Amino acid sequence: MKARSSRASISAGYRLYTGNFKRIFRYSWVAALVYAAVCSVGGTLMVLRPQLVLLTVGIILVAEALFASYGFAVLRQHQASGSIALTGRWFNIDAHILIRTLKCWLCVAAILIAAGAVVGAVGYAALKLLSPYTAMGCVSLVSLVAICLLLPLTYVAPRYVLCEDAGFWRQLRRGYPVAMRRWGFIFTVSFVVAIVQAALVLVTSLPASILTLANMSSAQSLMMGDTIGMPPHIGWLAAATFLLIGFIQAYVQLSALFPTYYMYGAIEANERERDEFRAKVTNSKPLNP
Repeated sequence: MKARSSRASISAGYRLYTGNFKRIFRYSWVAALVYAAVCSVGGTLMVLRPQLVLLTVGIILVAEALFASYGFAVLRQHQASGSIALTGRWFNIDAHILIRTLKCWLCVAAILIAAGAVVGAVGYAALKLLSPYTAMGCVSLVSLVAICLLLPLTYVAPRYVLCEDAGFWRQLRRGYPVAMRRWGFIFTVSFVVAIVQAALVLVTSLPASILTLANMSSAQSLMMGDTIGMPPHIGWLAAATFLLIGFIQAYVQLSALFPTYYMYGAIEANERERDEFRAKVTNSKPLNP
């Protein structure tokens, strides 16, 4: 909880994660296995039943929220004590943090759905009233504005989970103006973390992408009258592949919380220094005679 640059926040976050990975793994491996199992079932369904993709994605997002609560539990421990303890139990769960994480996920999802509805309504109206190219430009501009306005949620969300002084919507009212003042700082950290996450996810999901594309190609060939080209045990192969990838990606995605945690701490420290400076300036003003 001290003022840091964006570069320092990113490096400190990943350093905390890698330096304590053994402790984090021992604390969360059961939850990661559950998340991987959900990904395995969901990924297999997407390969064999592509029409269930939306339902599958929703279930995976809920499982991801459950696993993220383990990351927030570790970060709350670090925020309170400055360290991450090595647990001896094989199964751990912080029910309080789990509930706050699920509430946070639901509130953020509601905001994203509302923003998506606004962008969709603007797009529909633009297509009705404007030319196609103008409508595309209008929708792109509105989408960009929406992304910029939603970016402060990356500060509000961890603040709500880790600070228990208010509910999510009150935290949003308090934290949103603060986040807008630090928008450039939040953007820099979020952009770098997003690039790192995208690269890691792309590499780790390559086998699943190959399997999915092969199944789609086989399904198209079957529709054209050719024989099916996939082996009869494709279901088991897909399940095992998605189980392994889901387990690895659980910890890939968890790593993003740690730079965000230091970003939140740096903003809190900057705001505290700002308030102290303003109070000092106010108290130092001479009284009028």
